[in-house]
Amino acid sequence: MPNYIITCLNNSVGKRNNLIFKWSDTILGENLEPVLWSVKYRPKTWSDFVGKDNTIKQLKSLAESGIFTNMIFYGPEGTGKTCASEIFCRTILGDSFNANFKILNIRDVWDIPVTKAKRSVQDLAKLERGKRSELEEYISVIYREAKSARNARGRSGNPTRSEILSEAIRFFASTATVTNEKVKILVLDEADALSWGMQQALRRTMELYSDTCRFILITPTLSGWSPAIISRSLTLNFPPLSIEVAQDFIRNIAKKEHVKIDDTAVTTIARETEGDLRRAMNLLQITSAASNSVTEDVVYEHAETQLTESARNIVTLALDGQYAPARKEIRNLVAIDGYTPQEICLEIERDLVKRPFAPEVLSKVLDRVAEIDFRLLQGKNAFVHLAALLASLRAIAAEQA
Repeated sequence: MPNYIITCLNNSVGKRNNLIFKWSDTILGENLEPVLWSVKYRPKTWSDFVGKDNTIKQLKSLAESGIFTNMIFYGPEGTGKTCASEIFCRTILGDSFNANFKILNIRDVWDIPVTKAKRSVQDLAKLERGKRSELEEYISVIYREAKSARNARGRSGNPTRSEILSEAIRFFASTATVTNEKVKILVLDEADALSWGMQQALRRTMELYSDTCRFILITPTLSGWSPAIISRSLTLNFPPLSIEVAQDFIRNIAKKEHVKIDDTAVTTIARETEGDLRRAMNLLQITSAASNSVTEDVVYEHAETQLTESARNIVTLALDGQYAPARKEIRNLVAIDGYTPQEICLEIERDLVKRPFAPEVLSKVLDRVAEIDFRLLQGKNAFVHLAALLASLRAIAAEQA
């Protein structure tokens, strides 16, 4: 039986890993069993969800009724929001799912370079299938639509990222449905990345095309959202799992994958992943590949990632007023290790909440982190904003002294 080395970027755990797995030589048709457990055990039916009985029951009832309004799914990462939206849409749309459903990740659309967006469909068609994505093909069409709209308004030059993103949403919502009795559904993942101005554009789009398109917005929180959008949507909460439910889930996956793991290690994984089941499965898989028996020490060894360690060091340096080495470490994370500014900001936030700040000081610190996170999306130089965060941490923390 051959071994396969899989190099994966595990965003939820926060580091790159070379995992060695044994793949069965038995192939059913053309399908291979998924390697990553977070994909293999991704919910495919309503019964696959755990710990969210009320939310799933409400969604299931809405899907069976066939009538629904715009919705907002909010909750932390790894709580099943995207999976629930897809299952809901498959139930609603039935056979027309492929034609009348689309999911757009706001940050993915925003991060596509303009040079790539400029490529024509013909240019993309010349590339091998593995060198082009469905999103790139879609944005190629959107770029030309956005440029035409810009010219119609008497403006020259290339469309901005905001115009491309707004057109990507409007274009799908405005086109007619394939079947008369069904509406189209557009899922906007990581919708919290929408600026206030883009939220207003989204509200107008929701109103203009309410007869043909419904929206499902996926976001970690309702904070920062336009009241006008919230009032036009049904909000459903996807809370993190309790430690007990997460422990039962981890034990179940370990049993299915024949992983030897002790109770202390199970508790550690549940505590370290904070109710994020995707991260829990990734951490379990990484530790099981590294050791024949998963123990607490093995879990801590792999849960302590380079990004986590660097973020803790950056915060410590910033609080001590050592800005130069802190900035240098951030620069290395971005330029050498390939982490995005948003990932670094999130990891800094996770470290800050573990610090012994007074409640009022912690509130100010987190407000500043949220402000910098917003500026990272809007600004041109992310390093400048992260450097500003370092200076703010020292100034705010000094209030506690």
